[in-house]
Amino acid sequence: MADIIPREFIGLLLERVDIVDFINLQIPLRKKSGSNYFARCPFHQEKSASFSVSQSKQFYHCFGCGAHGNAIDFLMNHDHMTFPEAVETLARHASMEVPRTTSHVKKDDSLPALFELMKDTAEFYYEHMSQSPRAIEYLKKRGISGKIAKQFQIGYAPHGWSHVLDHFGKTEADKKKLLDTGLIIKKDGGGFYDRFRDRIMYPIHDHRGRIIGFGGRILDQGEPKYLNSPETPLFQKGHELYGLYQAMKANRQLERIMLVEGYMDVIALFQHDITYAVATLGTATSSHHLQRLFRYTSEIVFCFDGDEAGRTAAWRALQVLFPVMEDRIQVRFLFLPDGEDPDSLVRKEGKDNFEKRIMSGTSLSEFFFQTISKQADLNTMEGRARFATLALEHIKKLPESIFQGMMVTELGKRARVNVDELKLQSNIKTDMQPQITPIADDNELKNKLPAPVRLALALLVQQPSLAELIKEPLPESVLPGAAFLARLVATLKQQSATNTGSLLESWRGQKEETIIAKLAQFEHHIPDAAVEGAFFGSLRQMQLLAIEEDIARLMSKAAQQGLTDQEKQELNSAIANKKNI
Repeated sequence: MADIIPREFIGLLLERVDIVDFINLQIPLRKKSGSNYFARCPFHQEKSASFSVSQSKQFYHCFGCGAHGNAIDFLMNHDHMTFPEAVETLARHASMEVPRTTSHVKKDDSLPALFELMKDTAEFYYEHMSQSPRAIEYLKKRGISGKIAKQFQIGYAPHGWSHVLDHFGKTEADKKKLLDTGLIIKKDGGGFYDRFRDRIMYPIHDHRGRIIGFGGRILDQGEPKYLNSPETPLFQKGHELYGLYQAMKANRQLERIMLVEGYMDVIALFQHDITYAVATLGTATSSHHLQRLFRYTSEIVFCFDGDEAGRTAAWRALQVLFPVMEDRIQVRFLFLPDGEDPDSLVRKEGKDNFEKRIMSGTSLSEFFFQTISKQADLNTMEGRARFATLALEHIKKLPESIFQGMMVTELGKRARVNVDELKLQSNIKTDMQPQITPIADDNELKNKLPAPVRLALALLVQQPSLAELIKEPLPESVLPGAAFLARLVATLKQQSATNTGSLLESWRGQKEETIIAKLAQFEHHIPDAAVEGAFFGSLRQMQLLAIEEDIARLMSKAAQQGLTDQEKQELNSAIANKKNI
């Protein structure tokens, strides 16, 4: 279990940071309308300024793409940080230290020193590149410009056994850090030597730009041709992607990411202004890789050789992809001509022609059915039965989704089998509909909640201090949303959130989080001076509606069956209460 950041600190942090000032550091908020600041949205391409930031609510919202949240959400979505990383970054901005509750696993205080060592070592390799004519000549032959070499911090590990060891390993503690980062290797008989020698060095960055490992390419003949850092506290090969950090820096929004095989493919494509290529680090594509990519883009292109080995690798990638596939993700497979790799092909064809190949790549579904069909004769009933059986075994692994249903439908067409029969055979739901989050927009708010409940909730979410003005417990009500209103008031009285951003944070990860976010965006058009009166007026209307429902229910029963003495008393009491409201 990792260290836990106390909720109280997160609330205090959001109170300390002004979201307008913070976002303005990254996106100029030049246009002001009413109490809100506007800019072009950083989360989608647009020409008009539909990205709104509210100082009073401490909340942002894009009217174009729907992006919304507080300052922590902005860092998570804009800089692709995890929640703890966003809190840490925001705390540094506010000059606050993040407290942590101690958990089972002791925090590793050595990691910052290891990151610093990797940074210094990368600079060491980069400086030695300028001192090696052989290394410079190699980069020139590969067509790598000085600008790209600097952007990717390409360096050179000099020939010899102890350059890094001698420079950075002055003490036993220094040697331990070099060993922990995989920069040196321990000899069987004692002592150490450099892991990387006479190699072109490619620093590997994490998504925050920190160097976590290296890849080294031998200059002349020898094995291994490529050598990666070993697994270390900083570096796990199966999780990281070379070039992802540079792709994020080069693109305001990553509309597409292409997975290629090696460092040089990424760099060559970058040099030809194709700045969305990444590479795995000597491992097959994993579910960790894919789930990370899903955070940054909605389109993934797998690039493979066009030979049998390339198609086998593509099939393995498909099998990893199926269990984590999402409806919003589009996948293509680009198979290269014989003897070509992305590096050679983009130099030969140029950017435009290479991107035309990408756009005409084979879709995930088409590649799947093409591959399965090679294992059966679709001209016979027996072959089509085999085809359907083999395909269903894989389609079952897809999450229940629209895509899964469409795959079953397509399978039915190709195998000439009734879709309902396939549905029965496989227990796959083929009638999946897009999931609609409860109370997803203004129209749904209007349709699902009575008007006074809707207004009371929206005003309370947008001005949480109203909760402190409620002195009496809210009356019990069966009106839709009334119970949630009572919970919201109780929460605010306990936590004293003073703005929408803080309130939203206290519900993070709960099913009501989306509802609160939508209520934060609800347009009620009530002037600030009239908000308090409108809020308490809506509470009175809620009470009146509840009483009227009770009266209508009892009057209906009186007309049909008659009322008991107790029910008559309830009716008289309800009529009297209605007059008093």
